Amino acid sequence: MSRFSIARSLRFALVGLAVALAIVAAAGIASLYSARQRYEDVLVRSADLATAVANLTSAGVVQVEIRRDATGPAARAARGQAASAFARAARSAASLAASDPPSARLVARQIALERAASAPAAIDGPASAGSGGGPLAQAGAVADQLQARQRLRQAQANQQDRTQSRTAIVVVVVAGALALVAALALIAALVRSMRQPLDELVSASGELASGRLRRRVEPSGPRELRELGLAFNAMADDLAQAQRQIEDERGRLAVTIESLGDGLLVTRSGSAEIATVNPRAFELLPELAPGGRVDSPGSPLPELEEALDREVVIDHAGRILSVTAGRLGGAAGGVVWTVRDVTERAQLERAKSEFVATASHELRSPLTSIKGFVELLERSPDGMSARHLEFVDIIKRSTERLVELVNDLLDVARIEADHVEINLRPIDVGEAVRELAELMGARIDAKQQHLGVYVAPTLPLAMADPERIRQVIGNLLTNAHLYTPEGGRIHIGAEADRAWVRIAVADSGVGMSAEETGRAFERFYRARSSSATTPGTGLGLSIVKSLVDMHHGEIEVESELGRGTTFHVFIPAAVAAPERADSLDVIQGRRILIVDDELDVAELIADQLAPLDVQSSIAASGEEAIQRLRDERFDAVTLDILMPGMDGLEVLRRIRSDPELRSIPIVFVSVFSSRSELAGEWVVDKPIDADELRNVLAAAVRAGRSRVLIVGREELQPSLEPALDELGIEHQWESSGGAAARVCGERRFEVALIDVGIRNPQAVLQALDLRGRRLRRAVILFSDGASPTPSGIVNLGMEVVPVEDAAQALLCALRGTPEQASQVAGGAGDRG
Repeated sequence: MSRFSIARSLRFALVGLAVALAIVAAAGIASLYSARQRYEDVLVRSADLATAVANLTSAGVVQVEIRRDATGPAARAARGQAASAFARAARSAASLAASDPPSARLVARQIALERAASAPAAIDGPASAGSGGGPLAQAGAVADQLQARQRLRQAQANQQDRTQSRTAIVVVVVAGALALVAALALIAALVRSMRQPLDELVSASGELASGRLRRRVEPSGPRELRELGLAFNAMADDLAQAQRQIEDERGRLAVTIESLGDGLLVTRSGSAEIATVNPRAFELLPELAPGGRVDSPGSPLPELEEALDREVVIDHAGRILSVTAGRLGGAAGGVVWTVRDVTERAQLERAKSEFVATASHELRSPLTSIKGFVELLERSPDGMSARHLEFVDIIKRSTERLVELVNDLLDVARIEADHVEINLRPIDVGEAVRELAELMGARIDAKQQHLGVYVAPTLPLAMADPERIRQVIGNLLTNAHLYTPEGGRIHIGAEADRAWVRIAVADSGVGMSAEETGRAFERFYRARSSSATTPGTGLGLSIVKSLVDMHHGEIEVESELGRGTTFHVFIPAAVAAPERADSLDVIQGRRILIVDDELDVAELIADQLAPLDVQSSIAASGEEAIQRLRDERFDAVTLDILMPGMDGLEVLRRIRSDPELRSIPIVFVSVFSSRSELAGEWVVDKPIDADELRNVLAAAVRAGRSRVLIVGREELQPSLEPALDELGIEHQWESSGGAAARVCGERRFEVALIDVGIRNPQAVLQALDLRGRRLRRAVILFSDGASPTPSGIVNLGMEVVPVEDAAQALLCALRGTPEQASQVAGGAGDRG
């Protein structure tokens, strides 16, 4: 059995069983058929013999009677015919009786008696042939015996047939049972051959799972089980080897961690409890030991989310420590905290910054004197030769370069120390562009360069610091001038770009390679292609990038060697003056579909809109409204809720699911305006106020569907978006003030949700332009409770809603109930 596979053994057993059963069934059927055939043969022969005996008896009687009674010339012919008939009957009876000796003897005797009865002596004798003791009577008695014999033969054949049938059935049943028993025995043997190795494999697997990796099995049984046993042993060997490697790696890792210069703390999964610390961590933070908590009141570590997001620098026990955190994957989970002593690095950075600032300040005084006296000498050329004047010009230009270098160093020092103040206010960037172009004009002309200036006539104001924007433009323009050869072209322009003011400075200078472009904003980096021939420190573009970032703007560079360079600076546009909320010009002459099953209400709405030249059409049912919207063009729809057949909510669903109709503004005019299904939709209560209807319809046409702008951290999306989706409110999530200002210029929003935990939420509030609603601008501040509210927000006196209540406050604002929204915010604030 072990030489075969399980499948082959089962196949062999099943095929053998099927063949044996087929043979037994065939033998049984053949036996039954043979018995039945013999029985039928006996029946046929006995019946034929009985008939032949009857014919023989009749022929004998006829022959005797003819011999006795026939006279005249025809007697001889009649006696010949009777003799022939008797002979035929005798031959037939003898032939049929040949298979049964008793019957054959009786037939022979009957023939003999009937022949004796037809002899002349018997006919003419004193005792006639047909008398009671004559031959013919004896022949009749023999015929009766033959008939009885045939009936006996039939009864015997029937009994024999029954006996043989029962025997065949018994043989079939017994043989089938024996074949089934043999097959079951074969299967049982196969199961026995599999059970022992399977039990051994199960037992060995349990030991392996419990960590006892030395257990092996003896491959046995069918081929599959032998292969499974070999595979199990190979797996156990691999696991043992892997465990040894893991233990070796764990030992090396433990030694490495203990010898690290950085401190490591690992917390348990799902909690702030400290599991392990390395010696360096215990040295830097002795108050944090295994079993303690990283968020205990005396813990110097920052908040977990803050450490996960970025490097946090803390002062602790006279040291400056850099702290970061990372989540551990796998089932164990937990968080690993990395603590690095950066005291020396911080001191070096501070010393460097102080040196740069001090040296720059100290250099400015003598440089100012040198520059001043050189300019005096230049203006008093008396007594100086041309050669001396050339020397003075060289000193002046060198001094100017030194002044520029010192100013750049001072700017870098201030930026690193976070001492640069940005005073944002709406400014005209075009004016700064023209001013800088005029100031640089003399230098550009001296190099015979061509300067093109373009300021868009509809340029919006930018939210920026005027002095810093001048510095950005001046550095870029100076850079273009320095890296453009004589006769080259320089272009500077300013124009609107969605929610940005875009400043472009382009030149036809030496350009940069792709690698140099990627490093253009690094400090002290200068392109190799131009550093040897062009003066500079490599600080100008770094300062520009820092100043643009402080404005929450963006800067891009495009360059190609030998073809020039273009810088694009994007500064957020200032909030435009709010639109007139009560302006109704937007619906002047518009086509409006009024959907209401009450004709008088529909005509009332049409009459209230008639003074604005609104072209009103009435649909009395939802089905008619959908059909007309598909056949005709309308600018807006007023919609009732309670209508027979298709109600207003179903009409809304049909319109929103149709790509051709979904953008049509819809105003619900109903007594059920407070239903939750209408959150985010435009609604007017019944009874209808004409002014409210016109204003809401104008706002709907101007803004489309109500939209909500959310400005917040991405990690808060899972806490807030499900509630907004459940309310069916269309919203857009942005993560920065610059992005919020941009999308406000592209779309209209009703309400803004502002996360106070984002960077500089005050700037986001200034950048908002909510133009989609007829009500006063609605802003809701929310917080996750983990981030402190900035002092600037506190000074504004605005309530901050917990993130879990923000959706409800938003719903109140969308329904035009700012008092309720304030109550939600106030209640949330009371809960802290």
